[in-house]
Amino acid sequence: MMSRFWPVTRYVVMRLAPMCLIVFSLLHGSLSWSETQHLAEAGPDEWIQHLTTIHTRWLAIHLGGVALFPLLALTIWWMLPASGLASRISQIALVIYAPLYVAVDAVLGIGSSILLNYRQQLAPADRAGADGAFSALFFEPSPIDWLDQGASIAWEVGALAAAIALWRTSGWRVSLPLAVAGWALAKSHFPPHGEVAGLALIVAVWQHTARARSADKPERHIVTGSLAAQSKHEN
Repeated sequence: MMSRFWPVTRYVVMRLAPMCLIVFSLLHGSLSWSETQHLAEAGPDEWIQHLTTIHTRWLAIHLGGVALFPLLALTIWWMLPASGLASRISQIALVIYAPLYVAVDAVLGIGSSILLNYRQQLAPADRAGADGAFSALFFEPSPIDWLDQGASIAWEVGALAAAIALWRTSGWRVSLPLAVAGWALAKSHFPPHGEVAGLALIVAVWQHTARARSADKPERHIVTGSLAAQSKHEN
């Protein structure tokens, strides 16, 4: 039963995960693109105001991120050739990336949502401590920065190693978008980097699937032709 549904599951995940990354990234911002880009350089007060406005959405997307980021790693993993040094390097990097990125995103996304919910229950005059905790979480140096940097490097190495591994079998139409996805998501999943990474990964998966199908057709033709010739010889 599982062997029958596994290819379908993998097919769906490889196409859905990059699309979900685009939605995930877009939902970080506001309806105004200029305001969203302003947030990239904004300070704690503006971020607190923004996240208070989108509090329910913020929590929902980061709960979803717990599943999304491992699925992105699997999307690349499933495209890798079965053997080769570059494939092994990519697999090791992706194994490191997935738990690190989930941990960082859970702390910054889910953790900040819990903190903001607590802040909302306080009187305005009593919010200084919560505001300071939020600022420390997002804007002060901490071990989270090391995890974030490690996860970003691991993703970029995993994607670039996959691009190298797939160059010989799939060509630049798969390798180039994979490299772009690696660079973009390593920078940030905030707009526009998340959207760029998602679109690039969609292109890579599409091209990889197209090349796999085109390579499979001659093989099927040969097998069909051999069976036909054998049947004719037996008759």
